[in-house]
Amino acid sequence: MGNVNMELKNNKIKAILFDLVGVLVFKRKNYFPKSKKQLNAEKIEKLYNHLNDEKLLLDIKEKLGLTVKEVNEALPYIPQKYKKFKKLWNLLPKFKKKYKIAIINNGNSLADKYWRKKFDFGMFDVFVNSAKEGIKKPDPEIYFLTCKRLGVKPECCVFIDDLPENIKIAKKLKMETILWGGKKNSYEKFISLVKEKSRKKVEKSRGQTSTGN
Repeated sequence: MGNVNMELKNNKIKAILFDLVGVLVFKRKNYFPKSKKQLNAEKIEKLYNHLNDEKLLLDIKEKLGLTVKEVNEALPYIPQKYKKFKKLWNLLPKFKKKYKIAIINNGNSLADKYWRKKFDFGMFDVFVNSAKEGIKKPDPEIYFLTCKRLGVKPECCVFIDDLPENIKIAKKLKMETILWGGKKNSYEKFISLVKEKSRKKVEKSRGQTSTGN
């Protein structure tokens, strides 16, 4: 992309809303749990209900028989198996200059501090976690909540997710959408929404304005 300013072709757009797992981060292909802590982390993640941390803790106790200590030791390993989709993350600072950016994540929040430690979510204006809010995609309320916190209308947003049911609701809310499938094709589709204004072009325009004065 080089040193460019990034703008979406739709001039109404004021915010870009991202799903987390399956869009911004992906499971590392070479990851295989080996230690007891890593295996426990896998088991805990499979019990995720995305809505209720108290119920998750109860399920962990009843179904896995893990102690509080074992749970606490396993939680840091949940985000460790994921890595950034760097090409997309590299665009974020450019978009951040013009648009508000947010994450809508369906997930329990027990390992939230470890996710934040591994990944830099500080650049996002809003991070909405379903378990913390008690609502999850595709419930329209979680979309409305995110828009409210960003101070934008749904029709002024691009929503990116890897699940068709989540995209379907976003479309009903008149959001511009991208169903994120394979990394390459989805990335190219995202870029197709973008127009680049090179620094050279901007500087040329400024030069013309300066000459006119």
